[in-house]
Amino acid sequence: HLSTWRERVGAAAAGGKRLWVRLLMPLDSEKERVVVLVDMDCFYVQVEQKANPELKGKPCAVVQYKTWQGGGIVAVSYEARAQGVKRGMMGVEAMRKCPGLQLARIPEAHGKANLSRYRQASGQVLAVLSRFAVIERASIDEVYADLTAEAGRRLKQPGLLQQAVTLLGSTCVEGFPRDRDRDRESRAPPLSALHREEARREGLQAWLDSLPADRDQGSPELLLTAGALIVEEMRAAVEAETGYRCSAGISHNKVLAKLSCGLNKPNRQTLLPMESVDRLFDTLPISTIRNLGGKLGESVSQLLQVHNMGQLRAFSQAQLHTSFGVKTGSWLFDLCRGLDFEPVRPRYFPKSIGCSKNFMGKEALTMCEQVKHWLLQLSTELEERLLQDQQQNGRTARKLAVGLQLEEEGQSRSFSRSCPLPGPDAQRLAQRAWTLIQACNTAQPPQAAWSPPVIGLSLSARDFLETSVVSARSITDFLTGSSSQSPGAGAAPNPGRVGGAQSPVRGLGPWGAHRAGTITSFFVPAPTHKTCPSPDPVTHTLPAQPSSLSIAPLTSPPPLSPTPPPVPETPPSPAPHPSPSHTPPLGRRDSEHTEPAEMDLPGMSFFKRKALARSPGQPPPDPPLSPGLPTEVLVRCARCGESTLPWQVAEHKDFHFAQDLQRSLSTLPPPSPPARTKQKAVDQLRAPGKRARTGSKTLDWYFQKAPP
Repeated sequence: HLSTWRERVGAAAAGGKRLWVRLLMPLDSEKERVVVLVDMDCFYVQVEQKANPELKGKPCAVVQYKTWQGGGIVAVSYEARAQGVKRGMMGVEAMRKCPGLQLARIPEAHGKANLSRYRQASGQVLAVLSRFAVIERASIDEVYADLTAEAGRRLKQPGLLQQAVTLLGSTCVEGFPRDRDRDRESRAPPLSALHREEARREGLQAWLDSLPADRDQGSPELLLTAGALIVEEMRAAVEAETGYRCSAGISHNKVLAKLSCGLNKPNRQTLLPMESVDRLFDTLPISTIRNLGGKLGESVSQLLQVHNMGQLRAFSQAQLHTSFGVKTGSWLFDLCRGLDFEPVRPRYFPKSIGCSKNFMGKEALTMCEQVKHWLLQLSTELEERLLQDQQQNGRTARKLAVGLQLEEEGQSRSFSRSCPLPGPDAQRLAQRAWTLIQACNTAQPPQAAWSPPVIGLSLSARDFLETSVVSARSITDFLTGSSSQSPGAGAAPNPGRVGGAQSPVRGLGPWGAHRAGTITSFFVPAPTHKTCPSPDPVTHTLPAQPSSLSIAPLTSPPPLSPTPPPVPETPPSPAPHPSPSHTPPLGRRDSEHTEPAEMDLPGMSFFKRKALARSPGQPPPDPPLSPGLPTEVLVRCARCGESTLPWQVAEHKDFHFAQDLQRSLSTLPPPSPPARTKQKAVDQLRAPGKRARTGSKTLDWYFQKAPP
């Protein structure tokens, strides 16, 4: 492997830290892993068959909730696949190919598909699989697992491999018997079930006969065999406890595990040893490999003029670096040889919780009220799922992401923006989402129209933290010294909805008149104890925090009607309509004056904007309004007249309170000097070389602009 080692050294030198980590990994360590992918067979169909047992054994399919032409098919049973029914067909077309086809419809909620029953079924499967190994959830019906450690322990059990022929009752070994020609089999007529079972047993026996005689050696082949025995137990437990059947792929990495999983479906598991990878890759198109089914796979095929994965082995690593860069080129060089170093990362819960809705053709949204309506519908579903996730999984999301897809001149453009998550409240979620995307509307403000038409909306919550972690890091606990009890797993209270008093203004939430957690709560005067009067009391009243900031809640628009709301006949047109080629970015609009780049960020901290806008010796000017946001969505302060974003109101109020606090403290009489004897004792205890603090700085000093 000297030439391969030299190429890896050169790639690591040019590719940075990640490729150096890959370089330090031994060449043979990849073969010592046992990675498994468990994939549910026609998962949506199985869920519907369990709810309606009459569908079992019959050709059936699951269609979307829409009824036009029978609805679009999203899942097909194997009985229906045998008669030519495929995913993506309309129900009417599928019925022509399979007259006895049974259609099950996805439930509907909030005007869109409701996948709750499928998520619950997926949770049941995950609960069973997690008892065997640490799992990584890949999708609603796919799970990765690393069984290397457990397979090593199983090998130490005496007599385990002697019973492998009986225990591996549904295991297929790719490439065995060695004279098997998969390419010839793909062109030949399909074999009957009896012939397929005979070929499976013959290949399994040939594999077991090829295993090394020394069972204590722990070779990669023995580890894969022990892993296959564990997967047989996992799949049997899933079917016994949930009633769902699944297939699996067992190999040395994620790419090979996913590839082998689909070779012998349904209700089978396939073992793919490293010695069979080259022969398999010589017959498989590039698009069938994990992470190469999209644009990257198309560019590889077109640029290198190759079709099968095995043809990439003819290119050197330097050639792949020239065509695709160091990182991607090194990945392709390893991948075509069956090497993939991506680890199985423990992940039981999904990384994000989201919902979306597409509006194709005549359903495209062209009015602002329609956009608001569907934002509220999506926010309502997201609120329900976030509250359920808090209760079940004990975690809280911190970021809200909004996706927008527009149709302009026959092409679609997508935008994605994010902001802090205001909490699981549908009104506040919809209001914040509307604030983020309304700058994409190029229609004139007096009109109620939206242009370009909206063909897709999505909301998602991400960046989760455990509820206990969020509670433990509260600043109130650090500054007050109180040991607030954690609300428990998934029971984090929401001040606007759950576990607390309802705000008088719906949607006001965390920026209410006074909430425990703002800076005011840390400066409330302590109660005076009669038993310990102060010898020299100083009467001073702290300034009250202003409560003149308010925001109007987002009201639910009327239901979406078949025809869009009318547009005014004579709309004013004081400004020319912006051209489609020059659409301002989301969250910004072109303005008459240009501000510094740092001042143009709507999400910038209020204190940072104050520091940037202030210069020594001059009063602080009013910062500009957030570009791209209409004034009706901003909150105006009654004290200074400044308009801020809704989620910056609490910080703005804290700034005013800090100013009042600084002015009030500056009027206090200076403290009397301490006795000389006490000062001398302090001077003697002070460490040598440590200078005494001279002077003090006021709060205004920290907001002055730094000298150039």
